[in-house]
Amino acid sequence: MRFSLALVCLALSAAPRDLKPDFAGRSGSALLFDLETNALAGVWNLPRANTTPFRPGSVLKPFTLAAYIEAGLYRQSDKAPERLAYSDNEYFDKLATRMDKEDLTRGYARFGLNQQATTTTLANLLAAARRLIARSREERLRPVFDGMEQAVEYGTARLAAVSSTQVAGKTGTMRDSAVFLGYAPASRPRYILLIHLDSGSGGGDAAPFAAKIFASLFSTAAPPDDPKSVSIRLFWQNPPSRLNLKPGHYPAGTPIEANTSRLNAPGPLTVALRDGHYLLTTQVPLEAYVAAVLEGEAAAFQHPASLEAMAIAARTYAAHFRVRNARRHPEEGFDYCDTTHCQDARFTATKHQPLLDAVQATEAELLWFNGQPAAAYYHADSGGWLEASSDAPYLLQRRDPWWQDTPASRWTWTIKATQLAQALNLTFITQNFRVRDKDTSGRARSLDVFGHPAEAASFRMAIGRTMGWEKLPSRLFEVKREGAMLTFTGRGRGHGIGMPQNSAEAMAAKGKTREQILAEYYPGTRISPAASGLSWRSLKSPRITLYTTNLTRDKALLAEADRELPLLEALTGFKVNPTLRVFPTREAFRDATGISTKVQGATRGRDIKLPPNPSLATLRHELLHAILESNTKISHPEWFREGLVQALLNEKSPESDRAAKLIYLHGKKHTISYWINGLP
Repeated sequence: MRFSLALVCLALSAAPRDLKPDFAGRSGSALLFDLETNALAGVWNLPRANTTPFRPGSVLKPFTLAAYIEAGLYRQSDKAPERLAYSDNEYFDKLATRMDKEDLTRGYARFGLNQQATTTTLANLLAAARRLIARSREERLRPVFDGMEQAVEYGTARLAAVSSTQVAGKTGTMRDSAVFLGYAPASRPRYILLIHLDSGSGGGDAAPFAAKIFASLFSTAAPPDDPKSVSIRLFWQNPPSRLNLKPGHYPAGTPIEANTSRLNAPGPLTVALRDGHYLLTTQVPLEAYVAAVLEGEAAAFQHPASLEAMAIAARTYAAHFRVRNARRHPEEGFDYCDTTHCQDARFTATKHQPLLDAVQATEAELLWFNGQPAAAYYHADSGGWLEASSDAPYLLQRRDPWWQDTPASRWTWTIKATQLAQALNLTFITQNFRVRDKDTSGRARSLDVFGHPAEAASFRMAIGRTMGWEKLPSRLFEVKREGAMLTFTGRGRGHGIGMPQNSAEAMAAKGKTREQILAEYYPGTRISPAASGLSWRSLKSPRITLYTTNLTRDKALLAEADRELPLLEALTGFKVNPTLRVFPTREAFRDATGISTKVQGATRGRDIKLPPNPSLATLRHELLHAILESNTKISHPEWFREGLVQALLNEKSPESDRAAKLIYLHGKKHTISYWINGLP
């Protein structure tokens, strides 16, 4: 097999990592390429990598297999991934002979290679690898990438494996060449690594060096525990058996394809495999979790006041069950699941703006009782009566003064007696089925279930888990038997404890505030961002909302922001209506953001947090962040997020220099387009 020595040379645009110490005592070269920054991240002996030819051996087999597939000759029965993993020479010789010479030539040419020479350079091989790996999500080429993953899992490149991420790769060995070509993470490539040694073997010598470098790049085995964030188990009720990701750790934004579900990881993601099912745990900021809960629990709300009350209740519920000895999943290693067992959290790509507004308007606010986050239970419909809670003395059994008896509050469920008995795994049954006892609210307390005594709450739980929660929405029901059929008629939805969502909506429709709604259903509690309490007040202009504890001090800040906003929007062509929150002390700013008091501001989306008395430069910097962050769905690298702001404001830093160079080379208009569409 022959291929040409292409004139591909790499130059240094920044100072990459020096890989020479990793290869002490060896002769050769290495290139580490960062696909996110589109630049070399590490080099060893760059002049040699650019100019010195060598024989690559079996690292060309992935390109051969790709050419074979694109010639239309591949069959599943070929078992190509396994043959690539073990570098089966006989199999790949047969592939080459089965193809027309033109097919092989065209196949290699797609990656910048052909068959006119027997040597290449490491720089040329990197260029070919980049073209190949750019197609890693193409289903037709899946056998190529499966084979490279399996080569590291159990094949000739297995010494390149590391525990912190999944590596894919291929090794090659010739008399004067030990070569490794690989990338990581396998499911979403970030780094490509090429190694050439003058002696040894690809699997025994080059692969271990690859493992050493990849381990240093992915040294953080798990996302850090952040007190301002929470860990969520995705797909808790139905963990997927099929997933596009391997076990390991992945950044926020990683595409998830789980059975028939599709979403992007809302935060840093950990994937584990247990008993044939994938366990996905993500770490997200608390406020992002509250927004996801509103998507699941309150997307149909119509009034800002009830949405804001719901946001505070959801945030408080999360805080209560995290800091107290009442964690929902203490043995499973995460804070909350994504179902109504905790709170129905839906991490959708598109958020409804009224929900985001409610989260931002109430940011960090909790309900407090005796210095602790309150037990802020809530439910859909009280049915006219509220239930008491043993762990919350302020939640008493009483009539719900805002309940409205509408057809939507009433429900009926009819089922065959034999079908119900079968669902409950009852083999001995009688004709008896009745409510034996009720509490003051009218909720069923105990039942006679075909001759078996049962607690009504346990019966409802069993029905929900086996037949669906919509069958028996509450314990406010009567039951009647007619022949072979049982008919349950009732009202209300949920357990009846805490705030009824439909009653909160009814209050908001009558002009009640979030404070009045919460006082009605959590009497004796108070709203505050912290147990010590901060009294937030708001100032508003047509486009900006400012929250502060000192209206006199910060009135001028709102005027400055109004003046600067259109000037900054003109730099990008984007618009935003931002929210500013100015904390009374630097310590309060630190506690709310979880970051150093040396930092002058913190922006997420259109929401800006500031310490007291921010400078005009800080205000302009954070406003521009809000303008940009609110107008992209791309998870940009940190250097671009910060550097673009700094470059547009003529601030100096290494990140600013990189962004300024991008503007110089491509123009500001194209650079701004990269913010929307992603870096080239």
